[in-house]
Amino acid sequence: MGGKISGVMPHSIAEELDLHSGDILLQINGKTVKDIIDYDFLTAEEYLELTIQLANGEIVVFEIEKDYDEPIGLIFDSDVFDGIRTCANHCLFCFIDQLQPNPRPSLLLKDDDYRMSFLEGNFITATNLKEADFQRIQTLKLSPLYISVHSTDPKLRQELLGFKKDAAILPTLQRLIDYGCRIHCQIVLCPDINDGNALEKTINDLIPLHPGVASVAVVPVGLTQYQTNPRLRLYSSQEAGKILTQIETIQRHCREKLGDCFVFAADELYIKAGRPFPDADHYGEFPQLENGVGMAALFQKQWYDLSHRLPHSLSLQQKTAVVTGINGAAVLQPLLQPYLLKPQKTNLYLHTVENHFYGPQTTATGLLSGSCLLQSIPPGQYQRLLLPANMFKFDSQLFLDDLTAAQVANRLNCQIQIIEPNAAALIAALSGN
Repeated sequence: MGGKISGVMPHSIAEELDLHSGDILLQINGKTVKDIIDYDFLTAEEYLELTIQLANGEIVVFEIEKDYDEPIGLIFDSDVFDGIRTCANHCLFCFIDQLQPNPRPSLLLKDDDYRMSFLEGNFITATNLKEADFQRIQTLKLSPLYISVHSTDPKLRQELLGFKKDAAILPTLQRLIDYGCRIHCQIVLCPDINDGNALEKTINDLIPLHPGVASVAVVPVGLTQYQTNPRLRLYSSQEAGKILTQIETIQRHCREKLGDCFVFAADELYIKAGRPFPDADHYGEFPQLENGVGMAALFQKQWYDLSHRLPHSLSLQQKTAVVTGINGAAVLQPLLQPYLLKPQKTNLYLHTVENHFYGPQTTATGLLSGSCLLQSIPPGQYQRLLLPANMFKFDSQLFLDDLTAAQVANRLNCQIQIIEPNAAALIAALSGN
């Protein structure tokens, strides 16, 4: 066990020590380092002894004197050195269990690690927290954490998680709050299972835990074409509207009692119901943006704030398509419409791609694959494609189906430009700035 070094920061202490990619950090001041949390905590001191296993196998101890909180400058290939703690549950709606046969191995990782919840905002069920974990959360003040609640009814939660032991979540939340931890919760909503009165009860049980529980997201279940459980289905437009009405009633109560909305509906519910997205102010500090809550409102706000940077008469030199999934099209269509309908030739198109990889019921843009694009876009139709970075594996140009951006570009006889999935990046790509 140890932290495998993938690089060092320029002009850092690590560079002065001549440490390199492939070396392994074993200990700091004689203490084993399990993760980046330990590393940050232990390296804050002014005097350090680093035990390093060099790439050639030699173990060396480096003595360092530095300013308090001065960084060492090591970069690791993972934030967790002793392996991600995986999920032992068998959730009724687990998306990973709905993947296509023989997916990329990394897609099969069921992360249920409280450290990744703190570091990356990943949601955990908290069913695998041990006493030592609680003590570490308390000692290191690991906050906020992101927890999948789904239901506060112990039996229903046990059923949803496929967990054989006690699945009561309220005592766990209260204990973490007592440690000073702020928690963001999510409820993955399944038709006729944990919605309706069950949803009402769950939210009402969480309200008294505010502000320890800082926010609650209600997210509709996501299903692929490989899903086989007969109990699961998607919500209809009418049902999505009913859920939004229920949530809006609760939000009004929360604003009066707590001073904020507290519970938020995922953007997908507004798209499904055909309702306009709330204004950006509705989401406060956007506590669950990465969970698909408020992304549309933030994109719209940023677009209106920055769209003055686009020429009134947009005329692109290349025939350019903004490529998106079904959900993304609901956001982009009204924003791009003035440019798409210009009488003069703008060379701008919005191309909506249906998901053939996971099935048409999977509508998120970030779940499109290279093969989806190949099946939707005829070769030579466009000269340039603008693709959001969330279509690709992190820090790479690899689609979910392991096709590369270069391979797809070659097959479609066009250029591919990868941009961040925000309005500023899209405006910059269209304006040439």
